[in-house]
Formats: sequence, C-alpha cells, structure tokens
Amino acid sequence: MGEFVTREGLNEEEEVDTAAYIVQDVISDYPILFEEAVKHEKWRKAMDSEINSIEKNQTWELMDISA
Repeated sequence: MGEFVTREGLNEEEEVDTAAYIVQDVISDYPILFEEAVKHEKWRKAMDSEINSIEKNQTWELMDISA
C-alpha cells in the first residue's frame, strides 16, 4: 500500500502530469526487447512460466514455416 498514489486536490493539468509520470514509471520496468528481458531472472522465469502454460494447455502447434 506504500506505493499507492492519490491525486486528490490536484487541478486537471497536474492530474494529467501525475498520471503520465506514474505510467512512465511502470513502463520503464518492462523490457522492450527479448535481449533485454533474457538478462533478468524475473523475466526469464515469467517467459518459462508462459511457455509451460502454453504447452500444458496445448494452445499452440509447432509449424514448419519454410514451406
């Protein structure tokens, strides 16, 4: 709860600026490229978990794209 931010008492322009700052702060924690993500254990674990779920649920099919 310590990260909760309230914009109470701000005017409309200040609210927009504050919201933009919060969004930018959250986005900056996310890698854009695979090469960035794979360097961090938490993102490797997230990718492994996603692949495991996809395999378990059989929601994909491996295709030969060279044809």
